[in-house]
Amino acid sequence: MKKLVIIDTFNFLHRAYYAIPKSFRAPDNTPTNAVYGVSSMIISLINEIKPDYMIAALDSKKPTFRVEEFSNYKAQRKEMDEELSIQIPLVFEAIEKMGILKINCEGYEADDVIGTLVERYKNDFNIYLLSNDRDLWQLISENVRVMLPNTKGNFEEINLSNVKDRLEFDKNYLVDYKALRGDTADNIPGVYGIGEVTAKKLISEYQTIENIYQHIEEIKPEGLKKKLIESVESAYLSKKLATIILDCPIVLDIEASKLKPGVSEELISLFEKLNFKSLLKRLNVPEKKTEVSDLQINLF
Repeated sequence: MKKLVIIDTFNFLHRAYYAIPKSFRAPDNTPTNAVYGVSSMIISLINEIKPDYMIAALDSKKPTFRVEEFSNYKAQRKEMDEELSIQIPLVFEAIEKMGILKINCEGYEADDVIGTLVERYKNDFNIYLLSNDRDLWQLISENVRVMLPNTKGNFEEINLSNVKDRLEFDKNYLVDYKALRGDTADNIPGVYGIGEVTAKKLISEYQTIENIYQHIEEIKPEGLKKKLIESVESAYLSKKLATIILDCPIVLDIEASKLKPGVSEELISLFEKLNFKSLLKRLNVPEKKTEVSDLQINLF
């Protein structure tokens, strides 16, 4: 089967920004640490996976349906740093010049775009999801795995054979776990007073939120039962917020995401403009006389 890589773009944009030193600057003093980190990660992935097709999934610019359902969804997140926001056009430019197709869907998050693409193409491709977001683990199947990069430029594969050990419960119940435990990163409330251990125990015994409430009179101790009863609306809302949509209205000719061989002159020109000498070296572009900066080697 052909290989399709889908990138959780903003997930890695943020990761790169905080992982790579802010001293990374273009000759005109434009900050470039996020651009460098994302570009480096993509190069490492292409070298390891050798994909045939590649897509960068993006969040909607407009508020998503989750905000309409729950106005506090992700409301606690601070504003994006200016030095990160000004790099977004450069990140998009680098992605485009690598020949990677960008896709978003108005009113939906990147996770929903990824989920829809996985649902649509999981029987036709071996799919690799590039993300640190555990929410995407609910999409893992026989032909779908998640690739977790580390700072050494390697990737850990999360697949059907190891995802249960990592979660300590079946990945099909990940949204039910989040409905109980909540998620501070996304401001999903969950059930007040239930922590990780109790949530895993309930999932192990009852699997789903629906089954928990169908057997609510069996729940012990009484204090736990009371917490569940008092937070029933929050639990069901949290599950809805955590569930990835699999049928976004995306129009796509998959052949438009097919990678072309070689390195484009446009990408070489961009990396030269940004002074990404170590990345050019990894792309086997002949070096100019200037030495490769030690700072730019082996950060991803």
